[in-house]
Amino acid sequence: MSKTEMAPSQAVSPGAPDAAPQTPEAAPVKPVPAVKTRSNLTPFLRDWHRRAGLFAFLFMGWLGLSGILINQSPSWGYDTDRIYWSWVMWLYSLEPAPPTTGFQASDHWMAVTPEGTVLDANPVVPPIKLPLGLVAGPIEGQALIFIADAQHVAVLTEDGARYDELRAPILPLTSIRRIGSLPTQPGSLVVQDLDAFASTDGGNSWSPVDPAQVQWSEAVELPATERERLLPFSRPFVTLEHILVDAHSGAIFGRGGVYVINAVGVAAIWLAVSGVWMWWRTQRRRKP
Repeated sequence: MSKTEMAPSQAVSPGAPDAAPQTPEAAPVKPVPAVKTRSNLTPFLRDWHRRAGLFAFLFMGWLGLSGILINQSPSWGYDTDRIYWSWVMWLYSLEPAPPTTGFQASDHWMAVTPEGTVLDANPVVPPIKLPLGLVAGPIEGQALIFIADAQHVAVLTEDGARYDELRAPILPLTSIRRIGSLPTQPGSLVVQDLDAFASTDGGNSWSPVDPAQVQWSEAVELPATERERLLPFSRPFVTLEHILVDAHSGAIFGRGGVYVINAVGVAAIWLAVSGVWMWWRTQRRRKP
């Protein structure tokens, strides 16, 4: 065999593919650590935190402002400011309601309305909040009207103007329980606490009198004509402080308004709890 001849097993046929190169031995694969899946609670809390914030934002400002106004109400006079707005009266279902009883003396009528004391459809200025009775009669040729409360007797002219005022020591009493007149003496004035005293000169002088002889002023039912005359003085009203308190609690809009304010309170609690939870989770993830 010549040198150029090769063994059949070593012969390479023309066009045969080259022998595949030997690959190096593969390196061992390191295990991939398992990725911890994040809890779905934080995204859930964040989502509903935003929603609750948008809902509460509409009301929290008003709750804060109304709370300040309520706290300052006595110093700013909101507890005495009267509101007569028709839509407020509609919310409270209030309508004009003239009084049903009053006091009569001669041709004069007196009653207490929401606006104050009214005498013959004229307001008494300053008003007498708790009148005990009414007496009318000529005193020294002048027609006068006497209205008493527990502390004094107001003397008025027939048109309702304040003429005088009787108090102790001019009055023989320090407190008054009732007022009346003597039927046999026109123009007389009688006051009583425990003892009764009468005056026939407009309160300048007094003398003891038997209470059984006195015609005492008592409340009587007002006729329909007088009640109609009292309508302009019987407008319902609500104090500004009352409106602020009811608006703050939602009661001004009925039970539905209360439910809305309760929902705002729940939303505020949710904002606080979810906010603290998300802050705690964030701080925990930041730790090495």
